[in-house]
Amino acid sequence: MLLEWNNDLTTQRDENGRTPLHFAAALVRQSKRGSICWQVLEANPAALYQSDNDGLFPIHVAASVGERGTITMFLNKSPSSAGLHDTKGRTFLHVAAEKKKVGIVSYGCRNQSLSWILNMQDNDGNTALHLAIQAGSLLMFCALVGNRQIHLNLTNKKGQTPLDISRCEIPPGLFDDKNSETKIHFALKVANARSGACGCDNFEEPYSHRLKHNAREESEKARESTQTLCIGVVLIATVTFGAIFALPGGYRADEHTDGGTPTLAGRYSFDAFIIASTFAFMFSSVATLSLMYSGYSILNPQSRRIYLVVALYFGSTSVTCFTAAFALGMYMVLAPIAYKTAIAICVTSPLVVLCNKLEFWLKWSLLARPLCTRIGIIRTLVIVAQRILFNLFMEFWPFIFIFVWAAYTRNQL
Repeated sequence: MLLEWNNDLTTQRDENGRTPLHFAAALVRQSKRGSICWQVLEANPAALYQSDNDGLFPIHVAASVGERGTITMFLNKSPSSAGLHDTKGRTFLHVAAEKKKVGIVSYGCRNQSLSWILNMQDNDGNTALHLAIQAGSLLMFCALVGNRQIHLNLTNKKGQTPLDISRCEIPPGLFDDKNSETKIHFALKVANARSGACGCDNFEEPYSHRLKHNAREESEKARESTQTLCIGVVLIATVTFGAIFALPGGYRADEHTDGGTPTLAGRYSFDAFIIASTFAFMFSSVATLSLMYSGYSILNPQSRRIYLVVALYFGSTSVTCFTAAFALGMYMVLAPIAYKTAIAICVTSPLVVLCNKLEFWLKWSLLARPLCTRIGIIRTLVIVAQRILFNLFMEFWPFIFIFVWAAYTRNQL
């Protein structure tokens, strides 16, 4: 009604230079016909090309709030608005990458009509790929690298290519190798991305400076990790220690020939249960000792990191053994009276171990498509299969050893 009364209202600006279309673009779900944003745009299409005092156009505002529908409406009205730059030289795709708006970046990569802006550089020479890597977003990275029109070796004004930035984004000191930053760096190397003319040496000094600067932070990180992990591994050690002396099925009566021995002794599942429980106790004990040493302030940081890594691995392995012991214990008790239930428990129990690596599976599934685009399906399958099989072996080798050793000892009787 206001627009019918005075259409010139759409050209008015506030003290920051924003037009009504700037504010309408920031509204959620305003891309449908008849919406506020649609009405303002129809009343004054030229407002698409009016920037505020910061050089932001309405399409930049829509990108910053992740409104894909609004951007689509703007582009349908005026396709050339996709190439609008703010005072920093950024297109709406740059803004979306900085704000971690995955939906907008994915939309830009899928839309063939936007291919001409994919490799545009801002005033610092950064493309959307540079900014996505700086943001540490694996989803945005996969969307961009999955488009073959994206150049992987463009340098910014610092001489950095996406590979250089990905290397600098890997956190110094303690970090989980499942971090998105490490996956991004690996994917770029596999895709044959190159370093810039400055070379890697120029990045050693700031990286080393970060490592020294964060020494206290790393020490605090190790201490907090030790406290958290210690609860879990001590709990596993306590439970498995008790399980060894409170065996499923109990013990034979004293008047029996083999009085005091386990009732279920001699069964294959019993032997496997004993081995699994022993391993769970041993590995959790090693993890506990390693955590103790990792918390000693008198040790140098490198030694403390090594002990923490050892604790993480053996703590994770103790969970695998504990899972096997639980499944075997339930099988021994339930198999004679509820065989199907016992089998169901044995089949579903390993899911605990798989869930422990859920992030690993998800990130590799995301990387598979862009890698296929860059290096082909055969090479991608080989790389992904190698890492998945290695990861499965590192997680499930206790299962293999437990059941093979139980079978071996029975054959020796």
